[in-house]
Amino acid sequence: MSNQKIMLAGLAIAILGIGSFVSTTITRKKFLEDFNRMNGYYKQALFLTGQNKRDEAKTQYDLLVINYEQFNQKYSSYKPYVIRQDDKFNSDLEVVKNLITNAKDGVYGGDLPTTHKQLEEIRPIFQEMFKRNGFSMLLMALVDFHDIMEQIITAADAKNAEEVLEVYPKVDAALAAVGKEENSTEIQTIRKNLDDLKNLALSKKTDELAAKAAELKTSFIKVYLVKG
Repeated sequence: MSNQKIMLAGLAIAILGIGSFVSTTITRKKFLEDFNRMNGYYKQALFLTGQNKRDEAKTQYDLLVINYEQFNQKYSSYKPYVIRQDDKFNSDLEVVKNLITNAKDGVYGGDLPTTHKQLEEIRPIFQEMFKRNGFSMLLMALVDFHDIMEQIITAADAKNAEEVLEVYPKVDAALAAVGKEENSTEIQTIRKNLDDLKNLALSKKTDELAAKAAELKTSFIKVYLVKG
């Protein structure tokens, strides 16, 4: 085989490899987007049942049912590369579906703290699913934190101290989940900015909320650009 043919063959292999990598990256990103959309409603339903807020919990639960059904139907049949080898994936989807379905009576008229515990059983199933498929749990925790962080930043930008304090428990819990995966100096800086924001809201220093919220977001972005 001539040198030219060897070079062309090598180039073809490289192009195929690059194409495969790009395709895998795109489908992985789409899978995460679909999951995070559905999981957002799950987290809201979980949080609101824990707060004993039935009307709000019902709204988020209903949205969870709709979005989970869409996610389940899509990925129980279509398998992007990132989950293609996971022979437990479909059975996990079915377990989660049953847990969501069984929570309906509790959300609508039962004991919400008990229902909260039932819904909590879903979280470790998702976590194990991502671990065995090679996803970074730190990245997942950071994505979760970002979504909730934006709520407290919006409240701070509006100089709404009461809303900052109302949202804080959710943001605090999400950052605690990040800390379980990594508790570096950079993560501790995020924690300090979050707690400073809470203290400003407690002190009714509304004019300082937006600036501190900007510091919080900046400290998060520094971590996400490296870890994400």
